[in-house]
Amino acid sequence: MNTHHDTTLPSAIDNKDKIIERLCGGRPAIFLDYDGTLTPIVDDPAQAILDEKTRQLLKKLAAHWTVVIVSGRALDDVKKLVGLDSLGYVGSHGFNLLGPENSFHEKPGEIFLPVLDRGEKDLKAEVNGLEGVRIERKPFAIAVHFRQAADDIIPELEQRIDAVVGRHADLVKTVGKKIFELRPKADWDKGKALLYLLEKLYIDSSRAVPLYMGDNTTDEDAFRAIADRGIGILVSDHTRETAARYVLRDPHEVVLFLEELVRLCEKMASVNVWSLTYEGFEPDSEKLRETLCTTGNGYFATRGAAPEAEADSIHYPGTYVAGIYNRLKSKIGDHTIENESMVNVPNWLPLTFRIEDDNWFALESVEILEYRQELDMQHGVLVRVVLFEDDKKRRTRLTQRRFVHMRYPHLAGLETTILPVNWSGTLHVRSALDGRVKNTQVKRYRQLNTLHLNHLQSDGQTHLIWLEAETNQSHIRIAEAARTELFYKKEMIDPPREVLMEEGGYIAHQFCTAVKAGLPLRIEKIASLYTSRDAAVSDCLTEARTALSHAESFAQLLELHTLAWNHLWTRWRIDIRAQNPRIKRILNLHIFHLLQTVSPNSVDLDVGVPPRGLHGEAYRGLIMWDEIFIFPILNLRIPDITRALLKYRYRRIPHAHWAAKAAGYRGIMFPWQSGSDGREQVQTLHLNPESGRWIPDNTKLERHINIAIAYNTWQYYQVTGDMDFMSFYGAELMLRIARFWAAKTSYNESMGRYEIRKVMGPDEFHDRYPGSEETGIDNNAYTNVMVAWIFWRVLELLEILPGERRTFIMENHKVGQKELNSWYEIGHKLRIPFHGDGIISQFERYDQLKEFDWQGYLKKYNNIQRLDRILEAEGESPNDYKVSKQADVLMLFYLLSADELCRIFERLGYDFNPETIPDNVDYYLKRTAHGSTLSRVVHAWVLSRSKREMSWRLFQDALESDIEDIQGDTTHEGIHLGAMAGTVDLIMRCYSGIECRGDILIFSPRLPSELESVEFSIIYRRNWLDIKIDQDRIILYSRPHNEGSVKIGYAGTTQQLSPGDREVFDL
Repeated sequence: MNTHHDTTLPSAIDNKDKIIERLCGGRPAIFLDYDGTLTPIVDDPAQAILDEKTRQLLKKLAAHWTVVIVSGRALDDVKKLVGLDSLGYVGSHGFNLLGPENSFHEKPGEIFLPVLDRGEKDLKAEVNGLEGVRIERKPFAIAVHFRQAADDIIPELEQRIDAVVGRHADLVKTVGKKIFELRPKADWDKGKALLYLLEKLYIDSSRAVPLYMGDNTTDEDAFRAIADRGIGILVSDHTRETAARYVLRDPHEVVLFLEELVRLCEKMASVNVWSLTYEGFEPDSEKLRETLCTTGNGYFATRGAAPEAEADSIHYPGTYVAGIYNRLKSKIGDHTIENESMVNVPNWLPLTFRIEDDNWFALESVEILEYRQELDMQHGVLVRVVLFEDDKKRRTRLTQRRFVHMRYPHLAGLETTILPVNWSGTLHVRSALDGRVKNTQVKRYRQLNTLHLNHLQSDGQTHLIWLEAETNQSHIRIAEAARTELFYKKEMIDPPREVLMEEGGYIAHQFCTAVKAGLPLRIEKIASLYTSRDAAVSDCLTEARTALSHAESFAQLLELHTLAWNHLWTRWRIDIRAQNPRIKRILNLHIFHLLQTVSPNSVDLDVGVPPRGLHGEAYRGLIMWDEIFIFPILNLRIPDITRALLKYRYRRIPHAHWAAKAAGYRGIMFPWQSGSDGREQVQTLHLNPESGRWIPDNTKLERHINIAIAYNTWQYYQVTGDMDFMSFYGAELMLRIARFWAAKTSYNESMGRYEIRKVMGPDEFHDRYPGSEETGIDNNAYTNVMVAWIFWRVLELLEILPGERRTFIMENHKVGQKELNSWYEIGHKLRIPFHGDGIISQFERYDQLKEFDWQGYLKKYNNIQRLDRILEAEGESPNDYKVSKQADVLMLFYLLSADELCRIFERLGYDFNPETIPDNVDYYLKRTAHGSTLSRVVHAWVLSRSKREMSWRLFQDALESDIEDIQGDTTHEGIHLGAMAGTVDLIMRCYSGIECRGDILIFSPRLPSELESVEFSIIYRRNWLDIKIDQDRIILYSRPHNEGSVKIGYAGTTQQLSPGDREVFDL
């Protein structure tokens, strides 16, 4: 940390662009001193009145960013002077803290009150008789003002004050402008209070960018505290040593600077909510942008890599087809391991050019004068505009548009327009298909075998090139074809073209044509992609070529593609009014990427939902439990997609049955990670990038995947009432899952309870007991409670199934009354561990684990989200500590209502008080590292009633998961689809208070104050309902063409909503 003499400091106003750029790199947090910064120094502190213009600027700023006033004044005093509840306040130099909207109030200085009382009494006696000296007792300090005292008495005054300090060892003297202060001698100041507030206000405080403005020497503590991570601005017109980086001369310049910040906020807020735009080329951010700018249609998706790019340290082109997997064996030390991965298929995108005989175009080899990349989410189009100058001073403008077609799922298009700005000459164009691709995106997988494709054939003719490859284990054929056409002066031209082929599966058309300055050359590339897994296909290569022979122009295809997206957004649009308009844009982004991963095109496919989308290779594209966060919003918008995705699980029942049988159980045991055929795909070893060691992966013990599948099945039925699905698919899934859990339990005579042993909960940090060689933990509370829920729901389902289907299922699976009775008994006698005063233990003997040094590790590592990796690298284990990667016990409050949960505990014979739910939430929130993006979604949900302000902050953090890559360089490997869907669900079901239970659509809204209103449509029991909720009322409208009435529940009452009805409920 450097200390500057303020005459060398640059002006904050002159350098506002640099400061704004720094603020935009994270989440801005603005901290402002009051006296001398927001208002001039005056003789009477009571006359330091805040100007109304400044107050309005602060109000506008706080609507978008965190704003905190930090003062030596008493907190109540400074809050009254500012008069804005939307701000946070720090009084008494950090000894009194109040959060925005009164979200929290902490007084770390209270323990010093007796010390201050004694010091005040002594001080008054000591300085009595000194003219012009005034003592002000603040809550946690004693101020001695001498603005009105003669200069010649100041030395004597200071001597008397020093004498008082000498008699009170717990007090310390500080010096400010025309003021001495006595404060508690504590390791606490404005700087430490600022850092504490950052931890309090942000779940991941490392992403906050603090800006502090202050004029006093007491503000130096704050400047020093943020010197390495934020922006310090000194307000002063004279020289002094300071740790600030910039200077403003007086409060007038502070106002001018605040105006600039407000302009920035409002500009950011006015950004198109349908557009994700990047200005400027940033190599370090390119892979993240490629993920977020992926275009797809539920059948396949292509990362947003530049068409001229190849896989390197900056770029990673990738195209992934839903359900295309391949297994490879790899040698790791003495172990041979086998991994199944979603395959990076041949790249259809490559298109590049060169001027005359110079090098082929590359961003890194030219001077970029203008660069903009824009993802149009409303229409599913990615646009790139580049203006560049080469070493011969030739300027060229490049404009590209691309789509992966939503209506025709096997087609994609790329339009490239090249405009010579100040030159004429020869332009060479190359359009290719590249089959030389590997799965090398994820660094920690690169020691594994990465070559999944064998090249079969490639060729070309007048306007087409094509390529066929085959996965080398699963033997799935992938065929691609491309048609490239050139247009000049609005007419198609047909310059000579050459077919280029390279070993390994690369084929290209190369053109050469003359161009003139000011006249654009437009290039259309239409590509098709088919595989041997596709329905209604005889030969995938023939189909790919045939599809292109019938494909229309880029413009015609774009029109139909846009229309398909318009229809989707009609169902999926969410209109919100929030203090931060950026929220709506990110929600649109999350819905957009969900629909690119699963869409109506997925309905006829045998696929699951990859948790990282079709956007990258993390988790090897395998199917896990994230669908428990995704299906709820699909159920309410396009339930046919959920139905199809549940059938992915149903088709894999044989492998689940064989897995259970091999483990010694009845029923079906689904794998934690599933791919092509439903066998377990968890790695036996995985690489810890912190230590470089390959360590055992025990996540196959996460048997709660069975719970997720049963829960998803039941929730689908609750929303749709689809008894046909339950009769032919859902009932078998749930019944055979229940049979597995009955076999998995064991009876403990001493407890008189059933136990479930040797499992792993959602937490994932605990895979065994401390010091044990055996893997697994016992009686995971989440698992046991949800298993009891499964027995309850299966017995209920058997009661409501049509008689013929019930008889068929019972006979087909040899389910008798004796087995049903055993399920009933287990469902009433499962063991649930507790400790403390109503705290549900995460698992048996959890309370015996050691507490963890959170502050110490935060100080040492800053980011400890992946604490498991950190501890393993240190030779320790999270198994020894009360630490969680993500929500575990709290998943119960996420999935089940308080009423439903209480009924389960009542059946189990436990006296569970719902008033202890907030205590449970607080207990586990303090012990959670948020090592998964899903964690913030769950915690935001469970806090939505008890602590709305904290819930909203967690929601905002979850919202930023991918767009800001808060997990630390992980989003470039693929989106976090569960977290994306979960944030949308927080708006749709959590804050809107929607629950589907017992054939009733129940409303219990709980909008945070930051969310003024929300408006959307859902489909419930085949009826479309339009919903608007604000802070005062619910408005429901049943569309006239609906099939029948819907039962609506609100405030303990139920009523019918018939087609065409409009109901208003006052909150």
